[in-house]
Amino acid sequence: MSTSPDTYKAAWNARSSSLAAAMLAVDGSASEEVLALTGAYTARQVHAALDLLPADRVFEIGCGVGRIGAQLAGHVAEWHGLDIAENMAALAHARVAAHPGARASALAGPRLSPLADASMDKGYCVAVFIHMDKEDMNLYLREVARVLRPGGLFYFDHWNLAHPVGWQRFTYEVDEIGRSDPAQRKDVARNQFCTPEEVRLYVRAAGLELVFEHTDSPWIQAVARKPEHPLPCAAPSPAPIEPAALSAGAAAEAARLAAARAEIGFTPAWTRCFAQSCEVLIGGRHPALLLDEWRREAEPAPEIPLFIAWLEAVWRHNPHLWPPAAA
Repeated sequence: MSTSPDTYKAAWNARSSSLAAAMLAVDGSASEEVLALTGAYTARQVHAALDLLPADRVFEIGCGVGRIGAQLAGHVAEWHGLDIAENMAALAHARVAAHPGARASALAGPRLSPLADASMDKGYCVAVFIHMDKEDMNLYLREVARVLRPGGLFYFDHWNLAHPVGWQRFTYEVDEIGRSDPAQRKDVARNQFCTPEEVRLYVRAAGLELVFEHTDSPWIQAVARKPEHPLPCAAPSPAPIEPAALSAGAAAEAARLAAARAEIGFTPAWTRCFAQSCEVLIGGRHPALLLDEWRREAEPAPEIPLFIAWLEAVWRHNPHLWPPAAA
């Protein structure tokens, strides 16, 4: 494992010293076309999860280069991207500058300082909490509860340690650390993992109501809601959502989200494609073999073109890892 900066800010500024480097850090492709494809895919999930409306004030934690924000900023009244890295925030701000209500700001730490109390309608955080220590994730969730208006929604995801493919991905991190110098600090931006039970605890401990969870993929996808009145002071529970225990507003959101699950949750086809991609990126399979397999599918899933474009871009950018054609 290579030596890396020992703070989030230093680590992500180092990864975003140029637009190309930042794009690589965001989705691994270094391709504007692929960035737009993956951004549009995720934006549809976020839009469905939050039921975004034209009058909404929306924030994103870990906005990166504006991959998702560029897709959403023109559909809401206000979009505020937040990132720990000044480099990332500047790139995101440039990407959304054409939208009058859009901007991006850098953070000093796990505090959403640019946002006032109860000032935002909705927010989201995609593939960002996975790079944080659990203490920092919890601090951000407390801040989410502070900046959301009562009834406001927050969508986020995390690696799912309890899913077989999520566990496989975790074992790669374990093996990588096992091969590293034990005297060297672990990469501060490394992938970290949660179980659904942990996510439930963290949401409830932050004073939020969990109104949706999708755990049938390598990702935990969750929607939390800020209640109109503070929740009773009680030990948070890792138990699944119980509709009868939700407030009326939360129950209505839970019902809406249950109906929208197919638009929000990662599908079995997505999980299969992701697992197959890991065979290339981690397991040593040649990308040409997998690309050919995907192209030959008689009835390809909607996710196939996205994964083909992404894997082609990754291969193009890393010719040193694979020869031009399969052996």
